[in-house]
Amino acid sequence: MTSSGREAFWFFARIFVGLIFAYAGLAKLLEPAANFEAALLKYGVFSPVYIPLIARVMPWFEWILGSFLMIGYAPRLSAALTALLSLGFLVTLASSPLFLGAAGTDCGCFGASGLKLSIHQIFGVDLASLAVSLKLLAKKSFPGSLDSLLLKGRAVADDIKKTR
Repeated sequence: MTSSGREAFWFFARIFVGLIFAYAGLAKLLEPAANFEAALLKYGVFSPVYIPLIARVMPWFEWILGSFLMIGYAPRLSAALTALLSLGFLVTLASSPLFLGAAGTDCGCFGASGLKLSIHQIFGVDLASLAVSLKLLAKKSFPGSLDSLLLKGRAVADDIKKTR
């Protein structure tokens, strides 16, 4: 694969992971928090005391981080945080009794009325998101990102200052 082909691949991979996170967060934000609370209760791994807080905060993190990753705002930080979230999701899924016994059970990851994936399918999505996020974390440049546009603008401004 050529250098430009690799750059295009990682550009679309960044957009795809960002889209997954942004969609998952927004789908839950558009519904009553009680829907996500009910889904979290089914996992059997969270203390019921913390479920209302998780159900209200997690969708915001997903939506904001996914949006940042898509537009390329602080892409390395966004990739690091999406990697941490993906790892947390993987641990949660794998430690849930649902993972071993209910392959067809909807995970609630995309809200009650959003995309329906089984626990095992979402595990694969989270594994791929983790891998892509870790690779993005190691990248030095992010063509097509807001950060690269801002850095380009700063370089032009610096060049103008030097010529004065």
